[in-house]
Amino acid sequence: MVHLHVHSVFSLLDGMATPEEYAKRAFEYRHPALAITDHGRLSGIWENQQACKKYGIKPIIGIEMYITDELETFEPLDAKRIRQKNSHLILLASNKEGYQNLLKLNYMSMKDEKHFYYVPRTTIQELFDNNGGIFVGTGCFAGSISTVLRKGEDEKAEKVFSTLFDVFKSRLYIEVQLNELNHKIDELEFGQRSYNDFVLTLGKKYGVPVVLTGDVHYLEKGQDKLQTLAIAIRDKTTIDNLKFEFESKELYYHDTKDFLDFNERFGYNYPKENIMEWLKNSEYIAEKCNYQIPEREKMYLPKISADDDRTLIEHGKKGLEARFNTSWNNIPTEYRKRLEMELEIIIRKGFASYFLIVDEITQFSIKEDIYGRIGRGSVGGSLLAYALGIHNLDPIKHGLLFQRFISDQRCPDLILDYFCE
Repeated sequence: MVHLHVHSVFSLLDGMATPEEYAKRAFEYRHPALAITDHGRLSGIWENQQACKKYGIKPIIGIEMYITDELETFEPLDAKRIRQKNSHLILLASNKEGYQNLLKLNYMSMKDEKHFYYVPRTTIQELFDNNGGIFVGTGCFAGSISTVLRKGEDEKAEKVFSTLFDVFKSRLYIEVQLNELNHKIDELEFGQRSYNDFVLTLGKKYGVPVVLTGDVHYLEKGQDKLQTLAIAIRDKTTIDNLKFEFESKELYYHDTKDFLDFNERFGYNYPKENIMEWLKNSEYIAEKCNYQIPEREKMYLPKISADDDRTLIEHGKKGLEARFNTSWNNIPTEYRKRLEMELEIIIRKGFASYFLIVDEITQFSIKEDIYGRIGRGSVGGSLLAYALGIHNLDPIKHGLLFQRFISDQRCPDLILDYFCE
């Protein structure tokens, strides 16, 4: 089995374990893959990838996205704007296109006050317009289908599902969960069980695979109390005055035996072969999600010019000429050789763009008469930084070593101090 619905500490007081802790537990349970699906953000996907690689399992890039039909409405036209209630969908990246679309949707959800309202949100149409490479899970009891079904609108709930199916087809899967929410909730007589039965019927009708998910929020059984405390912190209240608390107390990282126990203990009583099939389907979805964030051996930054290496050489030489108020050939040999040596190392290590970006900041500070450029830290040993005006300390005059700042074994860090009234 594979967990495809997991909240880490990057869900911001809505998840209590780190990707490292989840990955270690997945390894202990011999789960072949792990998806982190934090609420409304992709903040934990890199940590998940690194942790999964450490333990030899496949990382899956995911998110539980907040979805709405419209970002805002006005009724009547001159009245205060109305925000629609959000619902949830699980989105998993299957390839590079899917990863790029998740990045785009994640950006859109936070880009302005229409999208970000307490939580980052996207519209269902924005998801449809950027659906390539994305697998979609129907989510938990706060999902798009459940939200409608809980109002007793069965036909509309199926319409929501069929619309998802029309767009995603073989990239859509149904989530069922086994929890304590099996009593009457809104118009659903048996809560989660009623919802499960409804989507199971849709699964047969449309030929969509069913996956058993845990909606994991913490690592160990019994940590629901910790989760409750986190919610109190999030809502800026005390536990005694907490208006919301997770009714489900079993949102820890499950293994197969846990799901079999929940099925019996909470009265779902699905045939064991169904439980095992739904868990097996989680591996099928995981096998379709194969994209990993490329790891880089050096830093990549925006280009400042058509050829940043050549531009940095030009800026460095002109800067040193300005310091000495003379032409290049008239600058002392020691300074020319030192600058050429620094430029060779900086360019070879790929930091030309980095220096040009800092150069732009420096020129702005000079233009705006912002006091600074005092050369704090090892950057004081760089003649290039002195030539560019990044600091005003002559490293040759003061006997400062460039190798303290950058060498074949050491990367630079430019510390800039500015003082404004």
